[in-house]
Amino acid sequence: MTKKALAIRRTVLIIFILFILMYLIPYFWLISTSFKTRVEAFSIPPKLIFKATIKNYRMVFIEKNFGKNLLNSMIVAFFVTSISLIVGLPSAYAFSRFRMKGDKILFFYLLGTRFTPVIVLSLPLYFIMADLRLLNSFIGIILAHSAFNIAFVVWMMKGFFDTIPKEIDESARVDGCSWLGSFFRISIPLTAHGIAATSIFCAINSWNEFLMAFILTGYKTATLPVALPGLMTPQGTFWGQIAAVGSVITIPVLIFAFIVQKYMVQGMSAGAIK
Repeated sequence: MTKKALAIRRTVLIIFILFILMYLIPYFWLISTSFKTRVEAFSIPPKLIFKATIKNYRMVFIEKNFGKNLLNSMIVAFFVTSISLIVGLPSAYAFSRFRMKGDKILFFYLLGTRFTPVIVLSLPLYFIMADLRLLNSFIGIILAHSAFNIAFVVWMMKGFFDTIPKEIDESARVDGCSWLGSFFRISIPLTAHGIAATSIFCAINSWNEFLMAFILTGYKTATLPVALPGLMTPQGTFWGQIAAVGSVITIPVLIFAFIVQKYMVQGMSAGAIK
């Protein structure tokens, strides 16, 4: 390797490290604040070396019962992701493989529901759930989140199904496989990377959503994003406790992303190539 090529390589590596630090520093600051006392969190200049305490975590997740809100978020995200995939995958496959009159209009109409601002639908959703007696229940918020995520799954997965040559399905049909069998035995395994990428985005969309959860949930079913503003009180804002909740909010998503990272990277790169 020439000196010029080595210098370029080092420059690129330094730039890459700087970008990583730029994204990690705020996350490090969030985590460090969660282990500081209220006085240390406001100290000027900020303390980089301090005596860590778990008081903030104990306050929010034990004394203020935020652990229940964490469990609520997990329940909602799990069922929303599962329902969205169960309904969205066959729909995306149908849009990819079959042709019917008005299918493009139907597809873009379905996609248009995803672009509709949530605040526009918040009041109608509230009245619908009230009439169905689903306010302050897991079913209501799961259905609301799923309605938005299904359109996202159809849009994402149709692109992945389109990359599979139709001749593969036709060969399976010749061998006696039904369309349903071809879907489960051929298309699903070949798009596993796309399903992984889509599922994690669905989980994140549900996990971070605030407005619908704020409107449709109650005290017993509130998710973490809904419970978090309760730490801003007339007596002051408990930044250490907010940082503790914020740190914990990121953990399940990071674990899920770590588990499916191989398939997620393949899915994202496949979409970019297409």
